[in-house]
Amino acid sequence: MKSTVAGTIAALFAVSLLAGCYDAKKTKTANLDLKGNWSLVTDSQSPACFSSVKFLNNPTSNRSPISVHETTGNNTKIWIGEYENEGNNIRVMLHEPKADPFMMAANRSEDELKLRYEWKSADLVCTYQPDS
Repeated sequence: MKSTVAGTIAALFAVSLLAGCYDAKKTKTANLDLKGNWSLVTDSQSPACFSSVKFLNNPTSNRSPISVHETTGNNTKIWIGEYENEGNNIRVMLHEPKADPFMMAANRSEDELKLRYEWKSADLVCTYQPDS
């Protein structure tokens, strides 16, 4: 009788352990908090970076608003669209004016956001700080 009870307990333990491992694989990676206005740091590695990026948050959708500023000389062009992020990956879809969707890889510390993306056939690594 003792061996049957011990065997049942061991079997239940093994099943619950396997179920826990399966659930752990399904857990989504936490998204970065991107919300806010971010301005390009003057010593950023790539001169063709967006001069500023604004991430908003839409809690009712997996897509949120984004605007990016592209500054060339004294002219600034503002692009407006949406983004989706999962973990450190951001998919950007600009609608006004229309542009091909592109991916950003993000890394954030307290007051610094580093973005790596391809824009107009250039691979860019850009560092931003929050507007004060």
